[in-house]
Amino acid sequence: MPAASDTSTLVAERRIPEASSVPAGATVFWARRHGFQWPWDPLFALHCAATVMLAGGFTLALALHVHADGSRAWAMVLGGEVLLLAVALALDAAVILRNVEAREAQAQARNGAYEFRRGVAVIDVVSSECGMCCMRAKIGTRHCKLCNKCVAGYDHHCRWLNTCVAAANYHLFMAFVVCALLYTLLALACCLRAAACAASDLPRFRHALWSAIGAEVLPTGPLAAITVTGFLLGLVLLLAFHVHL
Repeated sequence: MPAASDTSTLVAERRIPEASSVPAGATVFWARRHGFQWPWDPLFALHCAATVMLAGGFTLALALHVHADGSRAWAMVLGGEVLLLAVALALDAAVILRNVEAREAQAQARNGAYEFRRGVAVIDVVSSECGMCCMRAKIGTRHCKLCNKCVAGYDHHCRWLNTCVAAANYHLFMAFVVCALLYTLLALACCLRAAACAASDLPRFRHALWSAIGAEVLPTGPLAAITVTGFLLGLVLLLAFHVHL
């Protein structure tokens, strides 16, 4: 029989596999509760930075172009775009914050003596018992090694969101993708409109932009349209992939 101190030492040494989104030296008792929990996956940090810079920057640039255009109809389109952006950001945060851990796992104490072995599933394929969460996994439940918890209705671990997409947040995830797609379509329409206005009367358009911000600027409609088209294609592919699944 090992002494109590020996047992605690044994448990403390049970560490989980290293990853960019897993704390250094984390033991089996660590688990990710939501996507904003530290540490962040590098792709999630990129996602947050791109969301702030691109969404905010595009909206500001398009607002200036619509102001220079002077069209009330396109001002309404821009207002709808800002509304979609707000909804998309709220859905994005909801997906990241939603707790996707299986309820059975939340009610059980963890097996501190569990040891990860490469190539060996945490959930036994015969008994459906999770060796770490000490629960019988239901159909569709998987133990995510990056979040280190059993996830009910597991679909995939999204490094861009730093959390798992599963039954508890899948509908929010799909709604976010659709809103982001609609936002990008409206942004592309505004970019093309700005490019058309600039092409038809460039001196007047540049003067209107100068009047709006008090500095000499070049119309950015064409460049923005190309950039937005790239995001649009990515969102279409993402949506098509998940609809196919």
